[in-house]
Amino acid sequence: MPKIYDIGIVPRRTELAERFMFPFSQLNFLLNGGEFDRVTLITSSTDNGKSTIASQILCSVIKQGYKACAFFGEDTAYESQDRIFKQGCKAEDMVYKPYKANGKETNCGEWVLTDTAYENARNAFQGNLFLYNTNASMKVEDILDGFEQARAEHGCKVFLLDNCEMFDIDTDNENKAMKDNILQIREYAINHQVHIFLISHIRKLENGKILPSLDDVKGTSSIVNISKNVLIVVRMDKVDHESKEYKALKRLIELNNYDLDQADSLVYVAKTKGRKLGFCCLKYNKRTNTYYECKKLDDKKEESEKSEVIVKRPQLEEIKGFDFADDEIFG
Repeated sequence: MPKIYDIGIVPRRTELAERFMFPFSQLNFLLNGGEFDRVTLITSSTDNGKSTIASQILCSVIKQGYKACAFFGEDTAYESQDRIFKQGCKAEDMVYKPYKANGKETNCGEWVLTDTAYENARNAFQGNLFLYNTNASMKVEDILDGFEQARAEHGCKVFLLDNCEMFDIDTDNENKAMKDNILQIREYAINHQVHIFLISHIRKLENGKILPSLDDVKGTSSIVNISKNVLIVVRMDKVDHESKEYKALKRLIELNNYDLDQADSLVYVAKTKGRKLGFCCLKYNKRTNTYYECKKLDDKKEESEKSEVIVKRPQLEEIKGFDFADDEIFG
């Protein structure tokens, strides 16, 4: 293999790269869609909505005509199915089922799908979403082998690894092992032209700090370095709204055209190869376990329950007269 090559031999690209749309308009704009051959990191502190947002993105991807495969290391098959099926339905497709003890209803219970809604959800996801069997192995190479089976046999193009702390490691040098794992993940995304969502945690934050930074991501720095997009999720009900830090963040969010007081969660685009860094404010629907976008300050339209950017696979159009640079054109 030659060590150098003439830049003139690089073929001209005349089409925009294929991509899927994210389910939130602002997030879709900031990231400029989800191109394939990439890794997107979704990170937050414990119980801040990482898995919820990630699985909701998978639902959106499937509605656009793509297929997906997910490794949910902390969930049972029933938990994964319940969350995703609910996210694919509407609030009116659910009924509240109280828990009974000794023949009497208690104040415990859950929202469950009606029989019709369950069958509709199963028909929508069956053959389009595949789950990695965590009873098989949690080594990265074995998980990627499972992903390859889903890609080769079923045509999956979007993958989710939730979360990287669940990987089995056979060495005392955890940092090096994790770095090697992350590099394998990136190589798989590039070599097979797929998009991989990777979920990780945030280290314990300093007292009073609300918005984590890239330096706060737990584990090896390779997790941040290999990710083309880094999304940091913050639940607003877990922070002190009277603190100086919150008031400073509120002013920053106002510059991004949102009222932070109206948000249940905040998604911070801390790194991207898309358009720009920025914020997306979300409201939360407890019944369907889904997020939808907050109304912007200058938006006169009413809020919609869900912000579906696109419901089918986008068509690529040839753009004449323009060159498109790619920093990894040779993979």
